[in-house]
Amino acid sequence: MASFEEFQQTVGVSIKAPRKNILTAWVNRQMQPQNRGKVIIFFTLLFICIAGAGTLFGKRAVYTLLYPKVPKSSLYATWHTATIGRHALEISTPLKLWVHDQPLKPEEANEVEYSKTYRNEDGGGVQIAVNLRNYKPGADNSLETAVSTSHKALQEGGLVTDIQCKSVPVLISGLQGALEEGSYLYKGAIKLSFSNLVVVRESSRWQIHINYRDDDPVGQEVAGRVLKSVKIK
Repeated sequence: MASFEEFQQTVGVSIKAPRKNILTAWVNRQMQPQNRGKVIIFFTLLFICIAGAGTLFGKRAVYTLLYPKVPKSSLYATWHTATIGRHALEISTPLKLWVHDQPLKPEEANEVEYSKTYRNEDGGGVQIAVNLRNYKPGADNSLETAVSTSHKALQEGGLVTDIQCKSVPVLISGLQGALEEGSYLYKGAIKLSFSNLVVVRESSRWQIHINYRDDDPVGQEVAGRVLKSVKIK
C-alpha cells in the first residue's frame, strides 16, 4: 500500500557498525610483544601497593570488626550480679562472667595460695576480667606491688604498647585501692580505653580490668557502672 522507500522508513532495520570495546582494545595493545614488559612492571607495582595497604589498613579493619562498639541496649538490659571468689567480690556486668583460669608463671605460682579468673565471652564490645589472688604468708602484697604487677601482665607478649593512663586512690568497701584509667594500642592496630581497679587486704588481692574501643562513649559508661557496682565482702 506504499512505495518501497516508505516501507523502509516505517519497518526497516538499519545495521549499525559494532561498537569498539575500549578496554578490550587497550588490553590487546598491551599484550603485544613490544608492550609486555611494561605490563609486567605495572602489575608488579600494583600488587606491591595493594599488599602494603592491606598490611597497614587491613589489620586495623580486622580488629575494628573484632572490637565493635558496645550496643546502647547494654545500658538498659538486665545486668548479671554475681558474688565470686573465696574472699567474695560482688560485681554487676552487662555480660555474664565465666571461669577463665590460666596457669600462673612459676615465680608467681610459688607465692600464690589461691587463684581464680573470671571474664565475659568475646563480643559485646567490652571485655571484663576479674582476677582474684590469695598470697602465701611472707609474699609482698602491697598496693604498689599489685599495681606494678598488673602493668607488667598488661605488657607481656608485646600485644599492648603506648600505654597512657593516670592513677587515683579509691576506697572500695572501706579498703584501699587504686584505679587506673587511660588507653593503649592493642597489637599495633586498634586503640582501646581501659579501666584497671586493684584492691588489696592483707594477703588478698582483687583486680578488675575493663577495656573497650577508645571512640566508644557507651563503653565508657558501661565501665563506670561496672566499677561502681564492685563490693568486697
